[in-house]
Amino acid sequence: AAVSHARDGPLLVVDAGGIERDSVREVAADVRREALLQDGTVYVSDADSLDGVLFDRLADVPAPLVLASETPWYPEEAPPERAVVTGSLSAPDIETRRELWADAVGSVVSVDTLDDLATTFRFTPGQVAAAVDRATREADGSLTQAALFAACRALSAPDLGTLGRRVEPTYSWDDIVLSPDRLAHLREVADQVRRRSTVYTAWGFEGRFSLGNGTIALFSGPPGTGKTMAAEVIAGDVGLDLYRVDLASVVSKYIGETEKNLARVFDAAEASNAILLFDEADALFGKRSEVSDAHDRYANVEVAYLLQRVEAYDGAVLLTTNHEKNVDEAFLRRIHHRIDFPRPDATVRERIWRTIFPDETPVGELDYEFLASFAITGGNIKNVALRAAFLAAADSRVEMPHVVRAVRRELQKEGTLIDPAEFGPYRELL
Repeated sequence: AAVSHARDGPLLVVDAGGIERDSVREVAADVRREALLQDGTVYVSDADSLDGVLFDRLADVPAPLVLASETPWYPEEAPPERAVVTGSLSAPDIETRRELWADAVGSVVSVDTLDDLATTFRFTPGQVAAAVDRATREADGSLTQAALFAACRALSAPDLGTLGRRVEPTYSWDDIVLSPDRLAHLREVADQVRRRSTVYTAWGFEGRFSLGNGTIALFSGPPGTGKTMAAEVIAGDVGLDLYRVDLASVVSKYIGETEKNLARVFDAAEASNAILLFDEADALFGKRSEVSDAHDRYANVEVAYLLQRVEAYDGAVLLTTNHEKNVDEAFLRRIHHRIDFPRPDATVRERIWRTIFPDETPVGELDYEFLASFAITGGNIKNVALRAAFLAAADSRVEMPHVVRAVRRELQKEGTLIDPAEFGPYRELL
């Protein structure tokens, strides 16, 4: 824009990423004609997407030609009469981002909100302007922190295709029931995700570490103990999108394809500030084995590549596993946070029971102390609550008979031998 302004002519913008390879000749002819007719400056975005083919077609245009790409790129050949000047533009640091947000919305949001926006989203000036415009339109002109965060997430959403899907956080800190120490540890994980720019960039820790400045956390424990819920809580708290990686789509039986899929996942996530969630992480991060055949060799290569990408990632990677002992030891050494999610004891189970039904659900007098005597997980309790609600839907409210029957069905599903005596005073309700 500055070049075209200095020449007092129009700026002709060409998006190379949207051009089909077999259309390059036709597009180049159109651009050449318009540049001559309007005496304009030609700006080509995503210039490296066509491997320089478009530049070859436009190299002789008698007008300034500005090429932009995300990765370093230099034309292999250029006409001798055309001078080629290269330069790089770095992303704004945290202080610059804070100034950008302050200039854009400093008069309508709090200082804390400005700090949160600057540390959470690594936006360029153009992205900040686009986010403010989108938030203003969608909030009917009334800017709020929620509207700004929603706009930022929408603008930075990664394209993972079939390799992952976005998880909409539905849980908050009030929903997760853990011991005080584990809950405090989870909050530390959230704070590290939220404040990574402050510590690494503003406070200088970035220069002390050679690899990524991200956050890696491993949640381990039996199924149904709240590991995935914890990931949702963290994502919702820090205001970032959470993407669950689909291991079935990522892992391929063909040599080299798994690494390509992982590269797509991390490349997309790095451009979007997203949190990556790997459920059942031991399937990908399993211990490397002794090499006895080609399959073992390439499986070990996949694990090594994954370790490299996770360690270099500047965002947050959350992993869950039911079997921590199966995770590669080299990876365990790289983890910043390891949190164990044990089976809940009777006290914790009673707390879960007392909060499991939504406020809108009509609930009668339930014997929570008795229900907590069944040694099941929070995930099981959630299943029981839902089943009991369906059993009670034809009645006026959820009562003990509905819940007792639902508990029995859940135990049957889990393959647990049922002794009617365990139901004590409620055995006749079975």
